[in-house]
Amino acid sequence: MTRLLLHHPASSALLAGLEERFRPELLPVVPNVQAGRDLRGSLRGAGRAITLTQWAREALQEAGWTPLRPGEREVFFRRALTGLALEYLGPLMDRPGTLRRLDRLVAELLRAHLDPAAVGAVASGARQRDVAAVYAAYVQRAQAARRFDLPGTEFFASRLPTVRPRAAAVHGFVYFDASQVAFLGRALAEGSLLTLPLERGVPALRRTEETFQALLGAGFQPEALGGVPGRNGDRLVQAYLTRAPVPGGVTRAEFAEIEAEVRACLGQVRAWLAQGSRPEAVAVVVRHEATYLPTLADVAREYALPLVSGLQVPLLETPLGGAVQAWVDAHTRGWTYGAVARLLTLPLLRPPFDALRQARALRPACPPGLDAWGDLGWLELPPETSWRAGIRVLQRLITEFGISERCQQEPGLNVALRMLVDRLEAEARRDEDCTREELLGLVTHVLRTATVPTLLGRSGVRVATPLAALGRRFDHVWVLGLSDGLFPVRPSEDPLLDSAVRAEWRESGVHLPDVTSLATVQEALFLGSVAGAGLDVVLSRPRRDGGGRTLRASPYWLRLGAAPESAAPDSASFSSGPYGSEAERALAAALAGDLPPAARERRATEVARAGGHAGAHQGQLDAGIDVSARRWSPSQLHAVGACRFRWFTQKLLGLEEGIDPDGGEDRRVTGTLLHAALEGALQDWQPGDAPEVLAGRAEAALHRSERELRRVGTLRPGPLWPTQREEIRRTALAALRSEAFLPPGWQPRSREQALDFTLEVGPHVFQFRGVVDRVDETPDGLTVTDYKTGSYISRVIQDGVMNLEVQLPLYLHATGAVSGRYLSVEGGKVLKQAGRAAEGGRSKYDWAGHQAQVHAFLGDLGDALAAGNVAPSPDGKGEACTYCGVRAVCRVAGGSA
Repeated sequence: MTRLLLHHPASSALLAGLEERFRPELLPVVPNVQAGRDLRGSLRGAGRAITLTQWAREALQEAGWTPLRPGEREVFFRRALTGLALEYLGPLMDRPGTLRRLDRLVAELLRAHLDPAAVGAVASGARQRDVAAVYAAYVQRAQAARRFDLPGTEFFASRLPTVRPRAAAVHGFVYFDASQVAFLGRALAEGSLLTLPLERGVPALRRTEETFQALLGAGFQPEALGGVPGRNGDRLVQAYLTRAPVPGGVTRAEFAEIEAEVRACLGQVRAWLAQGSRPEAVAVVVRHEATYLPTLADVAREYALPLVSGLQVPLLETPLGGAVQAWVDAHTRGWTYGAVARLLTLPLLRPPFDALRQARALRPACPPGLDAWGDLGWLELPPETSWRAGIRVLQRLITEFGISERCQQEPGLNVALRMLVDRLEAEARRDEDCTREELLGLVTHVLRTATVPTLLGRSGVRVATPLAALGRRFDHVWVLGLSDGLFPVRPSEDPLLDSAVRAEWRESGVHLPDVTSLATVQEALFLGSVAGAGLDVVLSRPRRDGGGRTLRASPYWLRLGAAPESAAPDSASFSSGPYGSEAERALAAALAGDLPPAARERRATEVARAGGHAGAHQGQLDAGIDVSARRWSPSQLHAVGACRFRWFTQKLLGLEEGIDPDGGEDRRVTGTLLHAALEGALQDWQPGDAPEVLAGRAEAALHRSERELRRVGTLRPGPLWPTQREEIRRTALAALRSEAFLPPGWQPRSREQALDFTLEVGPHVFQFRGVVDRVDETPDGLTVTDYKTGSYISRVIQDGVMNLEVQLPLYLHATGAVSGRYLSVEGGKVLKQAGRAAEGGRSKYDWAGHQAQVHAFLGDLGDALAAGNVAPSPDGKGEACTYCGVRAVCRVAGGSA
């Protein structure tokens, strides 16, 4: 009795042929566990069904092989490459991406069932020789240790000295890779049956055709089955292969974006369930899980719809994994303020205090370490610890910060926590000592390698990849994402073995699938995933991705041609179906103009604002602001003169500009240090002081200022700080040596002089407080000097342009000086002058006109604030908006007036 290969394009015809020839002694072999349940329901007397990988695993274990656990695979792979002399890849092996790329490439070579000696024989050039050496080293170590992993299961099982043949019925597959064909050739006994959904000579089934030829070469006897498609899924496959019109029962719909597509899908699923379909008889097929699974989970939760999935995600991508990774990052970043704040303010954690309030209270000093946050020193691992003690710290975090308590209400969190604890306890070396870095490395490794189900549930609507949908039978199937780049995902070849290399190897008898073959695998999976639909098939696609980028239609979508008008409703019909939640119903009513009273009031406010009418939230206060009741500084004048709304939000509402507490030192710190150095240079100044004396006093002052800034937390030096400090020192010394710093005949009179003065402008009296960097006796009279780190001078808006300087005129008024100047420390030159000394020569500067402009500005400001007008008032070019920290709450669209 020979091994029969039954082929027909319709899955229903294949199943009918299998049912007719099936015998109870045949072992059902299927692509996935769920397909085995469906197949046993159709075959009378069928026993336990197993997957092909399970069969190969059993064969290996009978021969004394043991599988690699997920956490062991990376270590095993690294050790296999230890001591390997590599020409091309040697300098790149320390990069994490290199190891991951080689891991994937070895898996591809295993599935292609390539003999390491054959690969080594055809490899030419350093790059190919390195790949061949890595592959040979991995296979040699696996065979020596008798260990195997998932990609190599069928490869190593097919190379066992003996394999016990078994008569089986293999059903549900749309193709086999070379290692699977090799294993089937040895493991299937005489009298076995194998089905393949094939229409000979169709380009869309190229990968299936290649499998057919490989099976013939393995000794299978082909038999073409008769019959016509009996299910809507089969009719869709036939239409696809023959380019016939799309049959009835098949719906195609386009949606503007992914969320609309998912909502329509799950809304239709609710309708199918309401019509009496069992959740287990409905499938949602997704190819690009990363794009669709988060949205599916969120919308299903809103709709109270049960979804189940075998799809796994790394523990790192779960909320629990993110919290644990934040704890690891806090160690690696030295418990900086930003790292601690990120950990303690995570939504998953519930510290015994208000972490957000504490984070705000600690600004702007942003002190590093845990002491400022309370009694939390136990969170930090000591440099030397033990595996058990380190894990106990992590468990205490999980317990005291409320994660364990939340597990009672959140099954997904409970599963993730159980997986984390089990893996850590299994891989830690108990009471042995270890370093902090070793323990954190273990935690990071577990987070990256341990996986948990994406959608949990005992039963419900199945969310499946095309591979997981093979061999299944559903009443209703919805395929999401038929846009180019989503389904199919664009295939790519590894650059270490590109198309040219694969073509050369193929000519030498070493067959490694190229990018075209990989593309047809996805096409075969698409057809296999829809073939199992008995009643309804819905194919949908988004026109834009999550980032708003336009997506072209999938080649599979285009091959089906235009759907007939009567075939199915369009996307608009789906969106007009029953609402999945009250929130969705309320949104639809709002879009139709049916707004609740509170929403109508808010809409009226927004319409009035858009029309330029003053009102609530328009920067118009109920009561005015008396400028005489406040004490003003030049920096406040610059802020309010650049934009009244920004000044209002920062000074009156306390919405401080966000800063990165862990970023590099900002210009304010650099400016403080440079100011301190220049001021210190003139301390106890005497005529005739040598430049070396000035430089010595400047360096001492710089050191004192640095020490004080460190103490208060303003200065948080990073690894490059010694270099940055040296640059600041050299800049200060260069400024001291410049001719503009202390011209001949100048004598410093005061440094860092604090001033309190008033200025009356019409009905408004401004009270000022400021600090003048320096006042000198000069041949022209008293001169005020204000240091600027670079070349930027703050200005306020005049006639829609930010060009009016107000600080020097105010300081001249307060000190009685005749002139003032801005001195650039980095440039060692004068940037701008004011007062009588600035007049004359080619300059068109008018000191009296400058004073008049400052008075006009102050008068207009006093009038606006007295009227309660704090509306956004940036300049015409929007310069004030460039670095604005409150743009998120600004009412000026696009940051311009």
